Amino acid sequence: MDINFWGFAYTTYFAAPYLRMTNGKIVVIASSASWLNAPRLSFYNASKAAVVSFFETLRIEFAPDIGITIVTPGLIESEMTKGKFLNKKGKIVVDQDIRDVIMSIVPVELVRKLAKAVVDGACRGDKYITVPAWIRTTFFVKLLCPEVIDWFNRWFCITEPRMPPTEAISKKAIDLPGLKDIIWPDSIRCPKIKSN
Repeated sequence: MDINFWGFAYTTYFAAPYLRMTNGKIVVIASSASWLNAPRLSFYNASKAAVVSFFETLRIEFAPDIGITIVTPGLIESEMTKGKFLNKKGKIVVDQDIRDVIMSIVPVELVRKLAKAVVDGACRGDKYITVPAWIRTTFFVKLLCPEVIDWFNRWFCITEPRMPPTEAISKKAIDLPGLKDIIWPDSIRCPKIKSN
């Protein structure tokens, strides 16, 4: 929460007076995890949901002086999609097996496509930007039938008690021969990823 939420809150607090004077814009990089509730990422999901709610409220309070665009990307090539995580001791580690369990068969979008969509959308004054576009459908599924998303995540990503996470169906699915080559960019399929 310190970085994913408070980092936004403090920065906005100090920047808001200057943005008001110039009719500036705020571009918020949140995540589709704010509504998708990906298993094994509860604190991350909660922090991103808090960010979205915070800026949706500020959009009302700051209008019309400051425009706010909230970006809710799906999986984008990044250090996280390469398998970098904080372990229980707060140290950065690379764990591509857990990455495979969490990401599974969800396609990963190139960061340059996200960057272009963000710049274009912010210039247009879009309220929301979601890349890849297909991830928007999950918002409506969650809105209309939340139990479908919950059931799928439980069935696909969670193992029985005392079974390792790598036994999840999500890990077995992504390990099908050739699948990573089709749905993941080269940048995250590299067998050697540095932890620093």
